[in-house]
Amino acid sequence: MARRGSPSTSADKNSQSHGVIDGFMGSWGSGLGYLIIDGQPVPCDNAGMVRALDACFGNVISPGHTVSQESIAGREIWYSVGPCGVLESFGPVDDDSPADEKEAPLVMG
Repeated sequence: MARRGSPSTSADKNSQSHGVIDGFMGSWGSGLGYLIIDGQPVPCDNAGMVRALDACFGNVISPGHTVSQESIAGREIWYSVGPCGVLESFGPVDDDSPADEKEAPLVMG
């Protein structure tokens, strides 16, 4: 089992890690984004990640198509990283998340 904040490796690609979101960085031009979890940038699809964060936590997309860092910072999540080191899925750990969000992970890709 992966430790808190340690991303999965190709050897344990089906395991999940837990961590706290510090923020998000992304670029429309490149399509590449980074979800910052426990101080570590985890690569992800920029647009897909922003939509998934908004579906999970709400009020994430700000005017000008920017991410509201306040809406995601401090949120505890579980997540999985694929063999290439890219975020594959995540879900909230919060007790105040709607039940349907707890039951179904948000899958990237």
